[in-house]
Amino acid sequence: MTLAQALFVVALAGVLVAVVGFGFVMVSAAARSGGGSYLSTGLLRRLQRSPEERAEFNRWAFYAHRFTGFAVFAFLCLHIVDISLYTFAPGAFDEVHVLYGWTSMRIFECGLLFAILFHTFNGLRILAIDFADLGSRASRGLLTGAVVLTVLLGLGGSAVIMAPVFA
Repeated sequence: MTLAQALFVVALAGVLVAVVGFGFVMVSAAARSGGGSYLSTGLLRRLQRSPEERAEFNRWAFYAHRFTGFAVFAFLCLHIVDISLYTFAPGAFDEVHVLYGWTSMRIFECGLLFAILFHTFNGLRILAIDFADLGSRASRGLLTGAVVLTVLLGLGGSAVIMAPVFA
C-alpha cells in the first residue's frame, strides 16, 4: 500500500467514525428530548395513538434524512480532496483510485448509493409536502414511495457496482 492509499484509508476511516458518531449523537439527542423511536414508555404511549396523530414514520424519516445528509456531506468532503489530487499529484490520484476496485470500497459505495437515493427521494417528498400542503396520509404514501424507489434503484445500482467482484 502506498502512502497516498494509506492516507486515503485513514481519511475514509475518519469519515466513517464521524458518520457513526453523528448517528450516535442524533439518537442520544432524540432519547433525551423524548422524540426517539426507541423502546420506552413514551414510545408505547405514542403507539397507542392513531397513525395520523403520532406520525411515527415521519419521525423515522426525519432522523434518516439527517443521517443520510450528514453521511453524503462527509463523503463529499473526502471526495473533493480525492479528486483534487489529480491537480497536484496525478500519480497519487491513480494510486488512490486503485482502492475503488477493492470489495470493501465497493460495499461502501453501495451504502453511499442508498444514502444518496434516500436523501434525494425523501427531500423531494418534503418539497412535495411543503408546496402542495399535503396531509399525513399523503406524507406516509410518499414516504413509502421514497423507500421503495430507494430499495429498487439501490439494489439495481449495487448490482452494477458489485458486478466486477463476481466476474
